[in-house]
Amino acid sequence: MDCGGVLVKYILFVFNILFVVCGLLLIIFGSLMVSNIGEIPSTPESIQANSVPVVILVLGCIIFVIAFLGCCGAIRENACCTMTYSVIMLTLFICQLALVIFIWQQRVQILDKMDDVIIKIWDQRHTDQKVMDALQISFKCCGKNGFTDYTLAGEAIPPSCCEVSATSCTAIEAISRPGCVRAFTNFWENSMNIIRYAGLGVAGVELVAFIFGCCLANQMRNKHRRSHY
Repeated sequence: MDCGGVLVKYILFVFNILFVVCGLLLIIFGSLMVSNIGEIPSTPESIQANSVPVVILVLGCIIFVIAFLGCCGAIRENACCTMTYSVIMLTLFICQLALVIFIWQQRVQILDKMDDVIIKIWDQRHTDQKVMDALQISFKCCGKNGFTDYTLAGEAIPPSCCEVSATSCTAIEAISRPGCVRAFTNFWENSMNIIRYAGLGVAGVELVAFIFGCCLANQMRNKHRRSHY
């Protein structure tokens, strides 16, 4: 293999190390998103809310495994393995680009579904206050739109509107807490922005890895042919 081929080989190896890191980050980010809405009961709204982080989690696992295999293929100089890796990377690039476009187009609809989830939890607080408490503790929020939702309904402000270890909560203590609809929506809006821009960055790296993988596989085949002359 000539100097150019060796250079491509090690560049591809470094790219795959970056992919391993990107895969781990997607796994961690998806897990955090799933854990933050893990207390939501099983309703059609919550299932739809969980779909995006689950896709991110699965995609992170796939990227991690394929990148690890790509590192091994590049070091062992196996043309078949490297070409297979390149095709898989092209498929991942297309899938990830489709996911980013989907989130970009469906942003408003997804955020509307998030509002429906919080409203449903709020309406069910009399039969299952624990879910509302978990939501208020996780997102440091109070009520549907603010602590006044409790006071206007003639209810006491729950301790979960203050600190985790609080035994009671007053209006003065809860006044700084936003409503859970706004807090939850802000969390998802920020998360989707991260997904969009990070997804585009990872997709760009995947495209470069596909091109380099094809070049390296070609170099390996040429080396194999020359060895038989």
